[in-house]
Amino acid sequence: PAHAPPSRRARGRRAVATTASSKLSLCVGAENIPHPDKLTKGGEDAWFAVVDAARGGGTFGVADGVGGFNDQGVDPGLYARVLSYEALDAACKASSASRGPFGGGGVDPKRVAMAAQAGTKLPGAATMCVVTLDGASLKAANVGDSGFRVVRSGAVRYASTPSQHYFNCPYQLAYEELAKDCDSASDADVFSFNVKEGDLVIAGSDGLFDNVFDEEIVDVATRAFASAGDAASGAQAAATALAKVARKHAEDKKYDSPYAREAAKSDTDKGGAPKAVGLFGGLNKMLGGGGNLGGKMDDITVVVAGVVTTASAQSELAQSEALCEANTKKLAVVRGQASVEETKVARTVALRKEMDSAFKESVAKSEATSKAVANAKPEFTRAQVDAMDAPTVRKLLQERGLPTSGKLERLKDRLAEVKAL
Repeated sequence: PAHAPPSRRARGRRAVATTASSKLSLCVGAENIPHPDKLTKGGEDAWFAVVDAARGGGTFGVADGVGGFNDQGVDPGLYARVLSYEALDAACKASSASRGPFGGGGVDPKRVAMAAQAGTKLPGAATMCVVTLDGASLKAANVGDSGFRVVRSGAVRYASTPSQHYFNCPYQLAYEELAKDCDSASDADVFSFNVKEGDLVIAGSDGLFDNVFDEEIVDVATRAFASAGDAASGAQAAATALAKVARKHAEDKKYDSPYAREAAKSDTDKGGAPKAVGLFGGLNKMLGGGGNLGGKMDDITVVVAGVVTTASAQSELAQSEALCEANTKKLAVVRGQASVEETKVARTVALRKEMDSAFKESVAKSEATSKAVANAKPEFTRAQVDAMDAPTVRKLLQERGLPTSGKLERLKDRLAEVKAL
């Protein structure tokens, strides 16, 4: 296939690089629960991750396809998956460069997102969050309402913030040739935080954060992780538990969700009456009043990474590495299939450019003609026209394709306006 994942032997070249002092690693687990109406196509979210048991560190991310493109006959899930593959590829290339003879700055999550956007030449759009670990420094870039949390000692110690144009309209990446007014990964919000062994890094699409408050995210993830026998199993258990809780809340029409509260706040900010949420809001709604309660049914993707000491977690990292490799193979298959659609898009873009060029050329020619006409001198002076008799005036007008009926004085005025081009 055109975009086959590297073999296990070559995996070292793909791994996200860290320096020689890279004592920490991200041990990853992930879970995806598609929207009930999108089960057949696997939903419209995607995730990627690279774990390297030999070198440590790690990079992962989530992408959430913008569902509104379904109305245009476009599958936003394809865009999200290809975007994730391109982000993975960019991270691997940055990793390889940093291990080369000239060194390098490692993986820059914003540059990864920028490369992913540039390499995804498809219709559609998606939000994206990219997280990478280099040494003890956790770095992230976020576009839209996907995001991440760092959990330590039973509390959120660090969190990304969503970026949106207005409520429920997040910043989103797209192919600029098809969407000139799309957002750019170069404007991604960037974050940095020093982590330590035992921390949990939790990333997700808005299907998680719209339905689960941070306090519950901490409780569910911490309990699930602690109940497992090792870091890899713990990360997977935490991701699965969080996704299930998010789906449970999404199905609850009376749940006072983060999404419901943001919707109520948005209505207030617009000058309307605030929506009733909480206990009294629920009672009001049951009694037939207003209210905007309930979770938000959506695709749900959760990636949980436990921060472990590389040397002492080799078996767990190998298990996590296998999970990530399996997901990468799935993304590679989609990437290969997308090449057909990209060919169509390339033709569309080329045709648009030809049409735009022809239109600009036509406009320029018209403007040049208008300018030439405006600056040209009259073909006949007024004195010459006044000296002409009626037959001559009419003959000259006829030769120039101009009307010849009317009073002589008007015909002379018309002839006097003819430019010498």
